[in-house]
Amino acid sequence: MEGSYFNYKINQFLIESYSGENVFDMTRCVAGIQYFEDLFSPSVFVRLLLVDTDGILTTFSKGKDGKSQKQKYGLRGGERVSLKIEQGATKESIFLDETTSPYYIYKISGSTTQSTKEILTIDLAPAEVFKNETIRVNGKYKEQSIDQSVFEILNNVLKTPKKKFIEKTQNAYAFYGNTKRPFTVLTWLAPKSIPVIGKSSPTSGTAGFLFYENKRGYHFRSLDNLLKGLDPNSTEAKSAQKYFYSEVVNNSASKSQNRKILTIPTFEKNVNVFENMRIGMYSSSNVFFDLNTKTSEVYEYKLSESYETMRHTSSKNEKPEIPLNLQNNPSRLMVKLIDSIVADPKVNSNPLKKEDNRIKYQSQSVARYNLAFSQVLNITIPLNLTLSVGDVINLDFGNITKDNSNKGLRDDIKSGLYLIKELCHDMSKTQGFTGLKIVRDSYGV
Repeated sequence: MEGSYFNYKINQFLIESYSGENVFDMTRCVAGIQYFEDLFSPSVFVRLLLVDTDGILTTFSKGKDGKSQKQKYGLRGGERVSLKIEQGATKESIFLDETTSPYYIYKISGSTTQSTKEILTIDLAPAEVFKNETIRVNGKYKEQSIDQSVFEILNNVLKTPKKKFIEKTQNAYAFYGNTKRPFTVLTWLAPKSIPVIGKSSPTSGTAGFLFYENKRGYHFRSLDNLLKGLDPNSTEAKSAQKYFYSEVVNNSASKSQNRKILTIPTFEKNVNVFENMRIGMYSSSNVFFDLNTKTSEVYEYKLSESYETMRHTSSKNEKPEIPLNLQNNPSRLMVKLIDSIVADPKVNSNPLKKEDNRIKYQSQSVARYNLAFSQVLNITIPLNLTLSVGDVINLDFGNITKDNSNKGLRDDIKSGLYLIKELCHDMSKTQGFTGLKIVRDSYGV
């Protein structure tokens, strides 16, 4: 791809007054933009640094005498905004508009006033964040596949016009909303969900979804398909953009520089056996208590029994080497309640019976979440508006060598596919960068 990824243009930034009568064009006041996405966040947030040298927050109106009179309008929070950013190199844009993606000012901070200018920071949130604070999920949701309940909450309760990418689940679940917020219910349903995968079984280790928003819309996706780079309900992996790291400094406008990691890659987390033991990733003992029958059952989960049928970032599906025989010694005890009987006593009247697999799926979902984020890497790349959280990228690292014999060879352990967990597009007046926190669950290509 030719051209520099650093280029971008703010085509529009407008602020609309409460009444809608006044619209302030503050495009030339924008000194910096930060755009945030996170796999654990149900909303995308935007932060802008504004430098006002002309009193642009002052509107002019004509009095009865026909002469112009100055009227001040100070930001108070809650104003609707319109923002459009385009990047020529990628032909991608970020567009926050009043129809499909309305955003509002929810925070104003860092305001400083001088004789010649005023500097302030404003934070923007989508309309759904405000709705989420004022509406509740009520009533009972019947025994149906969880993806159907997710769609109903987004479409009928939150009433969002944004696109929805909801992966099908193979299991049904009945529950009461209990006047909880929509985002709370959706994230609560995620660990109970099992994707439709051919090898899914009580020991397949596939339970576990994530609910999040990125620039494309709302997503309810399984960790298995995310880590493998699969589209919802698809068996084909998307093409992963490739980036490399090298100490050699290239021209910033060259084709190779556009795919280069700009900072020294730093592994925030790589191996932590103590942490893995405390969260019960290798093995855990799970006590399930049935509120309806007042009975309980103990189920011991072992990662070694489910790893092979999980989907991983690595093409090598080898079992991890678990030290000190930890897979045979549960390191965490968890007590959980079975609540589906409360929702519908006619369905699965005894969830603890041997043929019921819910307790096994719920046991391994804890390990699945933690395994998915067992390696965490921070990198900075040239601005790339095509990327979003939930995407998979391919990284190339070179081998460590003391001579020229192995120069240019790939490190097949550190290299490979990584899932984007957090993303920040950071744009200043002169250049733009994309900061990524990326994760994976296995070593190798």
